[in-house]
Amino acid sequence: MNFPKMGLIRQNFAVGSSMDIGASVSLELQRTGLLDAVKPGDNVLIAAGSRGIECMVEVLKSNIKAIRQKGGNPMIFPAMGSHGGGEAKNQVKVLAHLGITESSMCCPIYDKMEMVQIGTVLDDCPVYVDKAALAADHLLLVNRIKEHTEYIGNTESGLLKMAVVGFGRQKGAETMHRLAVNISYEKAIHAIAEKLFARLNILGGIAILEDQENRLRKIEAVPVTEIFQREPALLKSTRQYKAKLPFDELDILLVDEIGKEISGAGMDTKVIGRIMNVYEKECEKPKITRIVVRDLSDATDGNGIGIGLADYTTRRAVDKMDFHAMDLNCITAAAPEKARIPIILPNDKEALESALRTIGLWTPDQVKIAWIRNTASLKWMAVSEAFAVSIDQRNDIDFHGPLFDLPFDSEKNLPKLQKIIEEKK
Repeated sequence: MNFPKMGLIRQNFAVGSSMDIGASVSLELQRTGLLDAVKPGDNVLIAAGSRGIECMVEVLKSNIKAIRQKGGNPMIFPAMGSHGGGEAKNQVKVLAHLGITESSMCCPIYDKMEMVQIGTVLDDCPVYVDKAALAADHLLLVNRIKEHTEYIGNTESGLLKMAVVGFGRQKGAETMHRLAVNISYEKAIHAIAEKLFARLNILGGIAILEDQENRLRKIEAVPVTEIFQREPALLKSTRQYKAKLPFDELDILLVDEIGKEISGAGMDTKVIGRIMNVYEKECEKPKITRIVVRDLSDATDGNGIGIGLADYTTRRAVDKMDFHAMDLNCITAAAPEKARIPIILPNDKEALESALRTIGLWTPDQVKIAWIRNTASLKWMAVSEAFAVSIDQRNDIDFHGPLFDLPFDSEKNLPKLQKIIEEKK
């Protein structure tokens, strides 16, 4: 098969200024008085999730320092639903993968999971919370505000969702997702969050806002009384900085890796235009005919959630999967579609050939292919020669030639795209 030639492109994202994280957190805490209720000897649980947030370690350290200055006793609380197989010890390990340890934080990390029901919403839907959250003098939410992979709404992934699936752990996450099947994600999260906020001693949240390259753009402290009103505006501002594919239509998207630290669904569904949720609205764009996933990231620790969003994958990726972790994650999220296994090919070349055989008629100079590292790394990518003409007419993309042949090795596999970028840019 004659493959198209490829070329590197770079999206011209705005260059952000560097930020003193400690100073920013301190200023926001002072501006809002978020920690004013903390008294000497008070226990403060800080919710920390399992996403790959670049600045999270420093943000957590800054909050720990501020709590200690008030005389409080900070403790990290693994707030991540069913991740880590839904087991307390494994969730501590997930945090360790992200550099969040008792040693790096200089404070303890809660390593148990004891669930209690604190009430119901909509008459018969139980609301669960960990005993530690219920007993704490204060709770502090720390999370990134971003689009959610399963739905489109006024609030998506952020402080409200972290409260529900974080303090509710695996049982709370599963209950919320089951309720979402009936009434939608947004309504389910809001209903349960209202019950939690009424019962728990939540101080508020530290909202992390990022740019197109997942770098910290802004930190905002939000008092608990303002979270429901403020989070929609924060999400709206975040959408303006979301990295996207620079094309609305593709024949094939080739993806080096998927993983939980990249997106809760392994791949960002809004980037690929496939939510695949039977009870929520689907994306209108981009339109991608076939998606090929080459591998799992190391940090995902075998959780291959999101592989079901692809049409083709490799034996290499499937052999790395921890099916128990992936299946539990998808069942808890009421998203079995994300664990479906696509057609498995022995190597990258055969996977790409198979995808090309199922996109209709094409020629090497006309087929539209984009090759990305993952859905969180979209500044640099490789695209097929069909895009060369249109790129010359755009100010938001730079072409970095020359064109090159796909460099399959003797085992018919490709190198990681990052290696090609480093060699050619």
